[in-house]
Parts: sequence; structure tokens; C-alpha cells
Amino acid sequence: MLINWFTVVAQIVNFLILVFLLKRFLYKPIVKHMNEREERIAARLQEASEMRAEAQQQIDEFREKQEEMEEQSRQKLEEAENEAQLRRQELLEQARDQVQSKRQSWLQSLEKEKEDFARGLKKRSAQEILHFVQRVLQDLADEPLNNRLAEVLLARMKKLDDEVKQRLSKAAEEGEIEVRSTFELDTSMKDKITAALREFYEKDAEVAYKVDHEQPLGVEANAGSVKFSWSIAGYLDELESQVLTLFEEKSQRESDEKEGKEKTTGNQGNSDKNNSPQQQGNE
Repeated sequence: MLINWFTVVAQIVNFLILVFLLKRFLYKPIVKHMNEREERIAARLQEASEMRAEAQQQIDEFREKQEEMEEQSRQKLEEAENEAQLRRQELLEQARDQVQSKRQSWLQSLEKEKEDFARGLKKRSAQEILHFVQRVLQDLADEPLNNRLAEVLLARMKKLDDEVKQRLSKAAEEGEIEVRSTFELDTSMKDKITAALREFYEKDAEVAYKVDHEQPLGVEANAGSVKFSWSIAGYLDELESQVLTLFEEKSQRESDEKEGKEKTTGNQGNSDKNNSPQQQGNE
């Protein structure tokens, strides 16, 4: 068989032309399109990867924030519990102090009432005793004793200073002089008292004598707004004043001693309270 080289060459040329045409118009566009598609896919994959990484980052940030919020919430809850416990302890301490203060105040008030009652009872007893003594003396008194009291009054009238005499004289000018006695004075004693009273002023004045069994044992002279008297009541009043003064001084001493003991006890209590936390801390 003979080979037609022209045909062979023509076929080769045709094949090369076909290859060129296929490459130029078919393979190259397809490859380009495939490369572009691959690039787009790669870009999308990259974008998806970036989005996934961003999403994971956001998830991680969210978790961190959530954990941080949970930690803050736990801390705040713990702080609130601690604060509530401290507040509860403070309220308990305040309530305990108030109860103790009210109890102490009530005890002090009760003690004061007891002291006031005892003091009043002592005063009342002293007054009753003195009044009883006065009634006994008044019941045992008689006219001679009353005259003797009048003589004492005369003796005291003679010892009056000039100022008192002037006051009595000025008061006597306003009206009559009235002399009261527990019992009836005899005539001679009335004359002595009248003469002594009339020495306080120049003109004569009426001197009226009255008996008052209710008044304290003694003699009393009234001239206007001025009163001059001497009676056993004066001594009894002075004795009563002295007795009550003694009671007051004794009560005051007892009260001062009690306050001193309470202060000493309070200072010891405060010292124990201050030492207690130190001991606990050392333990």
C-alpha cells in the first residue's frame, strides 16, 4: 500500500488546526470558566470560613460576657447576702441594746420610785411623829404652861431690834392688835402683854385677846400685816426641817454611791467587750 504523504501532511495540518481551534475557542474558555468558578468557590469558601470564624468569635465573646455576667451576679448576690447578714446582725444588736436600755431605764425608774416612796414614807413618818408630839404637848398643856409661853414671848419682844419695832409700830397704826393663845391667859399676863405692845407706838391702841384651841401651843400677836409669835410649833418645825434634811442627805449619799457603783460596773463591762474581740482575734 502506497502512502500519500500529501494526504498525511494535510491530515496533520488539519489536526493541528483543529487542536488550535479547540484550544482557542473551546478548551481555553472552559478552563477559564472553570478557573473563575473555582476562584468563586474558593472565595465563597474563604468568606464562609471567615464568617464561621467571626461567628465563633462572637460566640466566644458572648460566652465570655455571659460568664462575666454570671460571675458579677454571683459576686453581687454574695455581697447582698453578706450585707443582709451584717444588717441583720446590726438590727439584732440594736434591738438587744434597746431592750437592755429600756430594761435598765425601767429598773432605774422602778428603783427611783422605790427611793421616792421610801423617802416620802420617811418624811411622812417624821411629820406624823412630830404632829403627834405636838398634839401630845398640846393635850398635856395647861394654863400655867400657856402663861409661861407668854412670858417667853414678852422676853423676846424686849429683845427686838429697832427695825422690827418700827414695822410693828407702823402696822399697829392700821388697827387693833389681836393676841391669840391656845388657852386663856390670866389678867396679869394680859396686862403685861398689853403694856409691852403699847411701847411700840405713841398712842394707845386696842388689844383684843382671843383663845384658839386649834392653833399650836403658844401665843401669837397680830398687828395689821405683821405677826409676832412664839410657840412649840417653831421648835417642832425646826426639828422637822432638820430630820427631813438628814433624810435628803442620806438619800443623796446613797444615790451617789449607787451611781458610782453603776459607773464602775459599766466601765468593767466596756473593758470586757473591748478585750473580747482581741482575744478572739488572737485565737
